[in-house]
Amino acid sequence: MLDNAKSDDELLFRQAVQLVWKEKKASTSFIQRKLAIGYNRAAKLIERMEKLAIVSTPDNVGKRDVNGPEDIVKVLRLRDDLMDAVGADKTEMILNALTKGFQSLPGFGAPPAEPSMKPDPEFDEAKDKAHRVTAAELRSFIERIERLDAEKKDIAEQQKEVMAEAKARGYDTKIMRKVIALRKRDKDDIAEEQAVLDMYTEALGM
Repeated sequence: MLDNAKSDDELLFRQAVQLVWKEKKASTSFIQRKLAIGYNRAAKLIERMEKLAIVSTPDNVGKRDVNGPEDIVKVLRLRDDLMDAVGADKTEMILNALTKGFQSLPGFGAPPAEPSMKPDPEFDEAKDKAHRVTAAELRSFIERIERLDAEKKDIAEQQKEVMAEAKARGYDTKIMRKVIALRKRDKDDIAEEQAVLDMYTEALGM
């Protein structure tokens, strides 16, 4: 059943291609009207033609150019051979790659070459200088961050060494950390917290 549906789709696609080549027109509404099919199905046909470079992408008013059939017939025949050899998924991947190559050929929707600009040494020098300045500034930021990161690691190692030394002398390092945290806080906040803690522990008979 699925194979029959694919065959119908292929037949419809070929009919749509022949219609586009004959009339030199390509639009979703045109395909929909001529083949008496739904809009979504017609849109998929046009999209597939665009992928195969049969029609160009729409311009600013939605008009598409129709490309000649000679080379595209080869692509369609190649598609059938690929479908038999490697399956649908790989066929689409290969044809997409081939389509990119066709886009660079004359008559296949390739954009016109940009006119060559007259060499401007001053502009090139300014552009190169701007790039160097940006790169140098970026490198400076990165190196500063790396130095700070290295310093942070050194400080962390020094703190571990101090704590290890204090522990070796018999001090409770957990309590020391709590004392350090308390020294960073406001005295009034500490007193208020302690008062609430005393009230709770007294209420619980602790």
